[in-house]
Amino acid sequence: MKVLFIGGTGNISTSCTHDALARGIELYHLNRGSSGRRAPEGVNTLTGDIRDREATRKLLKGMQFDVVVDWIAFTPEHIRTDLELFRDSTGQFIFISSASVYHKPVRQQIITESTPAYNPFWEYSQNKIACEQLLWKEYTETGFPMTIVRPSHTYSTGWFPTSFGSADFTYPQRMIDGRPVVVHGDGTSLWTLTHTDDFARAFNGLLGHPQAIGETFHITSDEQLTWDEVHIAIGAAFGVTPEIVHVPSDVIARFDPEVGAGLVGDKAHSVIFDNAKIKRYVPGFQATIPFHEGMRRSAAWIAEHPDEKQIDDSINRLVDRLIEAMQAVRPE
Repeated sequence: MKVLFIGGTGNISTSCTHDALARGIELYHLNRGSSGRRAPEGVNTLTGDIRDREATRKLLKGMQFDVVVDWIAFTPEHIRTDLELFRDSTGQFIFISSASVYHKPVRQQIITESTPAYNPFWEYSQNKIACEQLLWKEYTETGFPMTIVRPSHTYSTGWFPTSFGSADFTYPQRMIDGRPVVVHGDGTSLWTLTHTDDFARAFNGLLGHPQAIGETFHITSDEQLTWDEVHIAIGAAFGVTPEIVHVPSDVIARFDPEVGAGLVGDKAHSVIFDNAKIKRYVPGFQATIPFHEGMRRSAAWIAEHPDEKQIDDSINRLVDRLIEAMQAVRPE
């Protein structure tokens, strides 16, 4: 099977790349090669910018793929480019959407693929919904062979998912230094975190799957944790117990609207994903990496790669401001 990943070296797509190669898939990456992350041996790399439609058309001239996956499509304009480039050159097109598209505020805690897509709080999710709508229109009107996949909060080894991001080392360093961390809400809302290695095994089972055409899937772990438990597990991976300060999500949004949109529009809501559909289409799939184990792996990886301990000073400043504000309201 011949597969093209647009992107391919990101958080989720890297694990999918390794898994695809292990399956013997003939894998191509199309990207600018500017991320600093090199594709593993076995990947056929095409250097180009998907945003430059005409240059990409020339680069791909005459090439046919069984599957094209766009990991970096975020707006309808990106999908229009995909439609023009791949309408007649792929047997399946997979759009990476987001589980944040599901109805907010939450109307039911058990989320299935039929849960309505509606998110008035977060522009990121609104754009993903618009992309999905465009693809559904193409599928129903022209038969364009699309599949929609909606990851939820998915992390790779070396990442530490928190209320304020995943890819940097800011929160683990605060915990190690004995500095308090902010958790949104009261810390009791439920959340689902999925390791990219687990995601990859399910996702690659959809590649070239004829019954997946015209279908939507989310792929997550079946483990649910409170947000306090998430942060405690991160601290435990470094042998510390974090000091947690709870701040309402709407208060965080007033201090930082961009961060707040991702909370109010997604993370602040308790959701449980029903993964029955992906398990029907990919028999035998089961997420096997619990979050505490994922954090141990991330802690071990960062110990071997100390140069990757990136600290986001803007997060530190925001967290300190929030803690100061809460202490002023609720003095000890």
